[in-house]
Amino acid sequence: MFNTERNFRYHLVIMVVIIIAGFIFALNLLEWIMVLGCIAAVLVAEILNSAIERLADLAADGKFHPLIKQAKDIAASGVLVTALFAAIIGLLIFGNKLF
Repeated sequence: MFNTERNFRYHLVIMVVIIIAGFIFALNLLEWIMVLGCIAAVLVAEILNSAIERLADLAADGKFHPLIKQAKDIAASGVLVTALFAAIIGLLIFGNKLF
């Protein structure tokens, strides 16, 4: 994943920044559980998306097929939804610490 997926590397960089911020803002146990759960959910979503894309590409055998495109778009939207909810939870947790 790290070597082949650019978005996964972005997620890992963001993960490191969030973990550092967690220490800076002295998150409590429940906040750490929520933050780490969100990080895990986004990473798993990205991993599953990549697996679905690989399988779809294999099934399509290099040819365009509208159902393959739909499957890949749906899998990518799963990552987007997961990342959006993780961001909202992060804003609630860290925003509460800032204000």
